[in-house]
This record gives sequence, structure tokens and C-alpha cells, in this order.
Amino acid sequence: MPNQTMIKVGLWIQTETDEVFIVKKDPSGHPVLTVFRSSNPLESTEAKKAKLRELYDQLTGRTHPHPHATSRQLMWDFLEAAIKQLP
Repeated sequence: MPNQTMIKVGLWIQTETDEVFIVKKDPSGHPVLTVFRSSNPLESTEAKKAKLRELYDQLTGRTHPHPHATSRQLMWDFLEAAIKQLP
């Protein structure tokens, strides 16, 4: 069997205030927020989860589904919101 490399895919989010995040999934399938640039340092896991809920609420217009929502569910919702903004 050939040596296979796993490609990781994430969703890039850039806010109006020039904050930059990527949402990807952890090994258990839950969303993880990685901060590239933010005016407010998010060091704790709880702060990152709170920011992810805030981004979800702002971008989708809905409240975050539940604490154990999968990354697949959140990314689909983010993609739906992005598609609605296309011309």
C-alpha cells in the first residue's frame, strides 16, 4: 500500500475587523477554532468555543446548534451562509 498523506481541510473566516480564523475538526469530529489574527487573544479552549459560537450566530443568523455539534454540521451552515452572500 502506498504511503498516504492525510490532507486537512478547514474553513477560513475573515471578519470585517480583519480578524482571521480557521475552523477545522478535531479527531473526535468536533469543530476547533484556530486563531491567525485577532484583536482579542483567545488562548483558552473555552474562549475559542465562545468565539466560534459568536461567529456562528453572526454569520448564519441562527443560534449555535448545541455544544456537541459536529464540525460537519457547523461547516455546512457556514457554507450555506457564504453561498447566500454570493452575487
